[in-house]
Amino acid sequence: MMQDEKKPLLPKVDKGHWTDAYSFKESHATLEYGLDGSLKVIDYDVSKLSTFRVFGALSGTVLQDPILLTEQVLVTFLFLLFATPSYWFFNRKFGTDTSVNHWLDGQEEKMRAFSMILTMLAAFLLSFYTSITVSRWWAMRTGGVGGIKAAAMELEMYINEFVTKDEQVLSAIRRYARASLALVFMWRRGSLDTMKQALTERGILYEDEADALLSWNHNLHESIWAWQTGIVASLHKEGKIAQGPLLCFLLERCSQGREAVQLISTHLSVKVPMQYVHLLGVMVKLHNAILAVLMGILFGGAIRDGRIIICCQLFGRTLIMPFLFNAILLINAELSDPFDGGASDFPGNKYQMAIENDGKAFISASQNVPEWIAKRRKPLTVS
Repeated sequence: MMQDEKKPLLPKVDKGHWTDAYSFKESHATLEYGLDGSLKVIDYDVSKLSTFRVFGALSGTVLQDPILLTEQVLVTFLFLLFATPSYWFFNRKFGTDTSVNHWLDGQEEKMRAFSMILTMLAAFLLSFYTSITVSRWWAMRTGGVGGIKAAAMELEMYINEFVTKDEQVLSAIRRYARASLALVFMWRRGSLDTMKQALTERGILYEDEADALLSWNHNLHESIWAWQTGIVASLHKEGKIAQGPLLCFLLERCSQGREAVQLISTHLSVKVPMQYVHLLGVMVKLHNAILAVLMGILFGGAIRDGRIIICCQLFGRTLIMPFLFNAILLINAELSDPFDGGASDFPGNKYQMAIENDGKAFISASQNVPEWIAKRRKPLTVS
């Protein structure tokens, strides 16, 4: 077949990048309902979050966290609490000849330098903590959730192609993988007591299968992979899988699926050392409090002198830096457990349905191969 190298493989698409970046016609994020019925972020438009359009983005962001607003109110209250006496006693003298005005003039540079040291130290600790948290979050997404799906897809694809096309077997592989993922969400949200109802209503497990889970009811999200191993073992005993590389390969996929769940469980159970998180929290709150006090004292004197620009700078710094540090802390808290029902959770419903739909796609692809492949392979019979 001759190939035309000059002919483009894909048609040119005009996305209107400039207008898309600032448009309010479409949301900055795609939201769907999760397993618990709450909205989860499925996707987002990076261009909208890279322009001034970002000020119109609210859904799915940390700005919706009421803790952030509460912390900001406390910082502002502390700022005003110390700005008021500074303003009131600005021209009063204490001691012999020194007034509050003169004292502030001599201490202002030292106050600013001290607050800058605290800001730099808090920023360094936060950046290191964020790097650790994001790397753990990414490992749970790729090696955990992605590992479960990869193991289930390969297990189903190879069993369908080389062992049997029995829908009961293939469907069970998909359903047990979905159940494993769903059980992780239920475990972290403390809803395992309603496990049977949730799994049967969604068609993930049959009632007898859910009852079988309840018979041991421990470490369900990981131990359910014994059922996948049981499928391979039963096919081997029936003589459909010979002793050899294929059997080892399929058992390895069962092992990889269990390892993926263990990775998630380990990251959720073994958190960043509490001493570090506690020290970081103390450091950030100490920074915010001291910054509010120092900037409040300087604000009272600056407003007495009528230095409006300086007042805006002082108040703006009190708002921006604590807001930024508090927001980063809250984001890290959300990312540390993306299964517990928070706003930044993984979209569990989308992920478990992807296992079902993508698994069926592999079966459909196997059933609709090109004609030359169909002629060369011997079809498997359903048994």
